[in-house]
Amino acid sequence: MSIETDVFEIVSRRLKFELSDLSLETNLRKDLNADSIDSVEVIFELEDLYEIVIEDEVAEDLQTIGSIIDVITERTKKT
Repeated sequence: MSIETDVFEIVSRRLKFELSDLSLETNLRKDLNADSIDSVEVIFELEDLYEIVIEDEVAEDLQTIGSIIDVITERTKKT
């Protein structure tokens, strides 16, 4: 699977939204009502899946699905 597919599926499953309701511009907090725990769980699952580390300072700034995909793409190129 692709990074984009993985992120969409994890966000969909964790936050209980249909894939069709999500886009790259979807904001986890504003559009999906995710709280900080929800966001952390999404990030943790992606870190485990891709065996990467996303620092807390970076994770706090990840608000959209697109921004999450961008960071994971960047981090997986370095490994």
